Amino acid sequence: MSAFGQRTAIISLGVSCQTAWQIDRHVDLLSSLTGEPLTRATGPFDWLIMPPRSFASWMRAGGRFPDHPREIVCHPNFYWPAHNLHFWHEFTRDDVIALDETFEATRAKFAYLLDRFAELKRFRRCLFFVSNTQANLDVVTRVSPSMDFHFSAEAMAALTQAVTDTLGLAGEIHFVTDRDGAGADPDPAVRLHRLDHPNPHVLGDDEAWAEVFRTALLPRTVLSRAAA
Repeated sequence: MSAFGQRTAIISLGVSCQTAWQIDRHVDLLSSLTGEPLTRATGPFDWLIMPPRSFASWMRAGGRFPDHPREIVCHPNFYWPAHNLHFWHEFTRDDVIALDETFEATRAKFAYLLDRFAELKRFRRCLFFVSNTQANLDVVTRVSPSMDFHFSAEAMAALTQAVTDTLGLAGEIHFVTDRDGAGADPDPAVRLHRLDHPNPHVLGDDEAWAEVFRTALLPRTVLSRAAA
């Protein structure tokens, strides 16, 4: 889930569902912090399993959805080898694999959502959140060993450059990782947040995420109001 106002956009860039889920749960807080009402809206990357380098690869290739269902590997969990990502929650009907039957409708949905992503240029402020704190990512790496969820300096730089190249603006990219520091390389060039609480649940710790959003948004908001 992402959230949009008149001037501000809050966008999930993965790497998994937790980021979108926490934006959804904190829309009221985010509205308060930005000083304008934000509305929930689905983004193209909300429910994917997509490491930073996968996003960068996809955007370099034009950010288009696959052209044919043969590009998707059903097992494990609708894997797209071209860009090393999973459409984890797509291509089923009544919990049964239905790749061929649902492909065209899913492609149309993503075409619309990817066009919406390209329109982010019109917002005065865009904040992108990326987290590798979902508790079951080790399960993903067992079924899909090519997934690398570590926030290396190179991976963070690749994602940052991809956002800039795609949208023509740097935006504000916020990487969220575990509190012990194992999930990310120290890098003064990026905005890196460490969750202050243990994170035993797949969907994350609401209180810890609320603090991430306050840290990310409040200083800029206060300065903007003071300048006004």
